[in-house]
Amino acid sequence: MDNNFYKVLFTEIQKTYSKKSVMINDLSDILHIEKGAVYRRLRQDVPLTFNEIVVITKHFNISLDRLVGIEDYKNIIFQLQLINFLSPQTVDFYTLNLYMNFLKTITKSENSVIASTSNVLPHDLFSGFRYLLKFYLFVWSYHYSLEKPKHYSHILISPEMSSFFDEYMLEMKNFSKSYFVFDNGLFRFFVDRVNYFNTIRLIDKEDVLKIKEDLHSMLDYLEKMAISGKFKETGNAVNIYISDIDITTGYTYFESKNIHLTMIKSFILSYVTSYDGETFEIMKHWINALIKISTLITLTNEKQRVLFFEKQRKIVNEL
Repeated sequence: MDNNFYKVLFTEIQKTYSKKSVMINDLSDILHIEKGAVYRRLRQDVPLTFNEIVVITKHFNISLDRLVGIEDYKNIIFQLQLINFLSPQTVDFYTLNLYMNFLKTITKSENSVIASTSNVLPHDLFSGFRYLLKFYLFVWSYHYSLEKPKHYSHILISPEMSSFFDEYMLEMKNFSKSYFVFDNGLFRFFVDRVNYFNTIRLIDKEDVLKIKEDLHSMLDYLEKMAISGKFKETGNAVNIYISDIDITTGYTYFESKNIHLTMIKSFILSYVTSYDGETFEIMKHWINALIKISTLITLTNEKQRVLFFEKQRKIVNEL
């Protein structure tokens, strides 16, 4: 293997970690070798075996074809990792921790940016709103589980998963700048589904009222954020736009000095992701184009801001 192959491979691996020591520990576990042996491979004193390359690329979802330069430039690799949120195994927490370390690597970078479009209330902002998070997990379970659907009251979030969500939602507010483009009927998806599951008796009326209370609290939170132009938890800048056209799919990109990541919403709580540079530029251009035909309600356009939140409160009151 030439030096460029190793450089590209280890660059891809390092995107997942904020600390080299953590990467060394994980590679030691993945390859079942001592840490010293990992360092020798990083220095290229000892070459990686073919089996080790296969194990690494499979574990980190890295395209081997792209590493060796034979992949068709039109074939963009997207990654999807499905997590069992209600009955998580060791591998689920391992994947979540990898993602958390990667996220922290981005947010600690100077001038980190997140921009996203959404036609549904994003769970990234649910910190402190337990009934809303529980509902998303309930909907996820309804579609994911092969067994009889669980009643909303039977959805239990393990302490470890709850701790992850708390850390994740706070970290999502650590970007230097955040841009959210919301659909004009942002709360419609949520309310319609709560009413539906209440109709088929998978959510009791008393829980509907608790969800309704959380939704009103979330509206108050978002409105204060729009007025101040920053997250109260971190003080970082945030801009909220209301799209003048319907948003059909949730798109997100992360950007820092060294990392570009594209994400497409899938399966309620998951994303398909790509590190491809061209895909990132296309996604960034698409979101920026949507921003141009949207109304900024942060620190400006008070009338439009008031009207938007009044509309969402009317939607919530349908519960």
